[in-house]
Amino acid sequence: MRILIVAVLSAIYATCYAAVKAGLPFAPPLWFGGLRALIAGLALFGLMIILRQQLFPARREWPLLLTLALTATTLAFGAMFLSPGRTGVGIASLLGNLQPLLVIGLAGLFLREPLTRDKAVALALGLTGAALIAAPALTGPDAFGISGAVLALVASVSLAVGMVLVKRMGTPPNLLILTAWQSTIGSLPLLAISALVERDAAVDWTVEFVGLLLFLALVGTSLTTVVWYWLLQRGDVGRLVLFLFLVPIFGLGVGTFLFGETLGLLSVIGVVVTVSGIAFVARPGETSHWSPRKLGE
Repeated sequence: MRILIVAVLSAIYATCYAAVKAGLPFAPPLWFGGLRALIAGLALFGLMIILRQQLFPARREWPLLLTLALTATTLAFGAMFLSPGRTGVGIASLLGNLQPLLVIGLAGLFLREPLTRDKAVALALGLTGAALIAAPALTGPDAFGISGAVLALVASVSLAVGMVLVKRMGTPPNLLILTAWQSTIGSLPLLAISALVERDAAVDWTVEFVGLLLFLALVGTSLTTVVWYWLLQRGDVGRLVLFLFLVPIFGLGVGTFLFGETLGLLSVIGVVVTVSGIAFVARPGETSHWSPRKLGE
């Protein structure tokens, strides 16, 4: 069941990348990313009010919560929304999904999770597959500029740090509170910077843009963040994050279905290699024990 949940999350993440790309012609990137985070946070506050749950975290959680908001929301969303317009799609998708490598390293340093043989094999196969998938775009005419590549890498680092922070917090009293405050606080610097540097940019409030914005905020942020943090609290973060190598694979499917993109031989080989790595770490007998709890606990 846990593997299925992570697979669904990976599919949503891949769809979100396409939604960001589709929405950028309608709004400036920092404003777009900040509004996505703000709507996600406010939606969760509304849900907690309906459920009559407490709205404020414990005092001891504020330092880590503020750090989480600035890294996993402000930096991650800012870099994520700026990157597609500054580099090729292959570089953005590859460097923007390096969390498995980064998290395993950070988990070893700060959480003392060992790099087992199974993790090492899956990590090597996943990185090889991701590189093969992105190779056509990496060597194509759209592989321009270094700023976009750096921004994509910043997004990966920020999200990886956020995952380790959540695991380090232990089990928060309420993951809805954590996610709501993270998204809301993290949105404010983005909106403030946007007001300074994007004040002359226009926003085209079409039905398509509103739909993309609501999908990114409610499904791609509120839902996925709560569920992902829930999983991180109950499993080996190093193993769980390896399943994010599915994101580029689902991204290929989204590109083929929505944009009519074709799959080359390298991409097909990359998919096979990546799936092999994931199957290796997910094979029977390798799943760690975990105890399910309600998302609001």
